[in-house]
Amino acid sequence: MAYAFERDETIPAAITRIMHEQVTRAREQLTDPGSPPEERVHNARKRFKETRALLRMVREPLGAQFAVENVWFRDAGRSLAAVRDADAVLEALEKLELSRWVRANVKRSLEQNRAHPPLEELIAHTLEQLVVAEERIAFWPPLDDSFETIAGGLRRTYRDGRRSMKNALSAEELHEWRKQVKTHWYHVQLLRHLWPPVMKPYAGVLDELSHVLGDHHDLHVLAGSTGRPSPSLRKAAASRQKELEQQAAALGARIFAERPGAWLARMRKYWSAWRDS
Repeated sequence: MAYAFERDETIPAAITRIMHEQVTRAREQLTDPGSPPEERVHNARKRFKETRALLRMVREPLGAQFAVENVWFRDAGRSLAAVRDADAVLEALEKLELSRWVRANVKRSLEQNRAHPPLEELIAHTLEQLVVAEERIAFWPPLDDSFETIAGGLRRTYRDGRRSMKNALSAEELHEWRKQVKTHWYHVQLLRHLWPPVMKPYAGVLDELSHVLGDHHDLHVLAGSTGRPSPSLRKAAASRQKELEQQAAALGARIFAERPGAWLARMRKYWSAWRDS
């Protein structure tokens, strides 16, 4: 089934189903014989990010169990991250307006310094631990079939995204904002059946903002990955980052226009109308 709540299932059943589905999909993607290791890792990391967003939605009802699960899926994703991060930096380089000579030199430097982690070993270890992670789900504390079970997590994520937007002045702060935007996007994905004509375009704009902030971060990493970047690279990266910051500010001002309480009240009304229809 989809990474979303379904109208005919209780909230506890939906949470459990989605958790099991994400673990199963991650396992299938990590063992896909038709995909290279880099692609298998990239796909599995997406599943771990989706899983962590789901966990944040029920953070308070899970109590101490939240920390256990969040740390495990965070660390599992980080252990597989090096390859994708290197690819993202190379993609950022290709988007800059640079001479062929400068681009070739930077690319050569990046390739020379690129880490080559033992992916097959990491994949095997992750697969072993996924079995344990899935078994833990059966021992989670019981969850109520009530909107309040997910309300706290929804409000916290929207609030954190709004706060991060106001504080996003440096590259590091913009990257932190992207993390909050991404989690909020996942939450909207989970709620997309509430009112598709509204939730789908809202998710689309969130995804656009996430990509804008992601491109900004990749340029920041690119500049730091080349030792002493050439003046032309610094100038091109700074110019592009300025454009991205302006795009992000315009999108964020609209996405986070409501106060957290007002946004949550609107989602609660959508939820009630959806469940009652």
